[in-house]
Order: sequence, then structure tokens, then C-alpha cells
Amino acid sequence: MEALTSEQAAHVAKVYPEIRARKLPSRSEMHEIIAVDWGTTIVGVMNVLTGSYIAYRDGDQAAGARRVLDATGTIVSFNGTDCDLPRLYELLGLDQDSHVLKATHDDMRLITSSIRWPCDPGTIPIYGHNLRATYEHFCGPLPPSPPEPIPDKYELDNWNDCYRTAELWKRWKQGTLVKRT
Repeated sequence: MEALTSEQAAHVAKVYPEIRARKLPSRSEMHEIIAVDWGTTIVGVMNVLTGSYIAYRDGDQAAGARRVLDATGTIVSFNGTDCDLPRLYELLGLDQDSHVLKATHDDMRLITSSIRWPCDPGTIPIYGHNLRATYEHFCGPLPPSPPEPIPDKYELDNWNDCYRTAELWKRWKQGTLVKRT
């Protein structure tokens, strides 16, 4: 694995202020942080630190599922607990209860809902809006266009979902994902 480029290192230092004071690790020293979105015929995977995105389409969906389920580091999803991860296990014919993720899984649906509607002890949590409405609540207007044009609308929607999920996660980690009135 190669070291981060200076542009990637600057992005990481900007997004993760606690890293500024330290020497930036090489990619081999870092655990990957990936935002994931499952769709009927697509598995989208975005590297949160670099913004690189891969769409595993049709016959390649199993490869995308394998990449996610074998990942180390952090898997970031929006409703992955109830939707994305079970579908990825299904794609590979794995039993979700017997397969242990090597990565930490941060489900931004659960995290954002607990910030927006804090749960009183002994009550059932409120699970909020869809990803688009949640992103708009916490981050404002819709995300920018992808760095490279994506001509297919279905893949563009998948990229947007990965991007929104990654941005929510970054704000949460920075401590700037706060309830707005």
C-alpha cells in the first residue's frame, strides 16, 4: 500500500483535527473507513477519507458485498443494521448471526435519530426520516455533483447516498452533527 498523497493528507487533516498534531499514517497503517449503500442491482462503496467511489453492479454485487463484509476499520451506513448488511449477507449466502464483522459498523440512521430525538430511559427510540431528509436537516442543501460525471441515474443516486452517509459520519466524528431547531 502506498502513502497518502499530499492532497489526501490535507483532506484527512482538515476532516480529522486530532490527526493534525501527528504524523499521518500510511494507508497500510490505517484501517479503511467506507460508506456503503445497497441497492437492488448495485452495491456502492465510498472511501470516506479519499472520496473514491466504486459501484459494484449486477454480476459484481457479490464482490462488493465481500469487500464490505471483509472490511477492517469502519463500515458506515444509513439503516445498514436493518437493510444494507442483511442484504449483503444474503447476496453471499451467509448467515448474519454466525458471520462476525471485522470492522466497526456505524449506522447513521440510529446515530442521527438519537441526536435529533433523544430517547428517554425506558422508551422506544424514534427512527427518523430517510437519508435525504436527514442529510438536509443536519447538513443543509443537497450534496455537490460527483467528482467525475456518472451518466447513469441509478448509480448517481447510489453515489449520493454514499456521499451523504459519509458526510453525516464525518460531522458526527467532528462533534458538529448537532440537533437543529
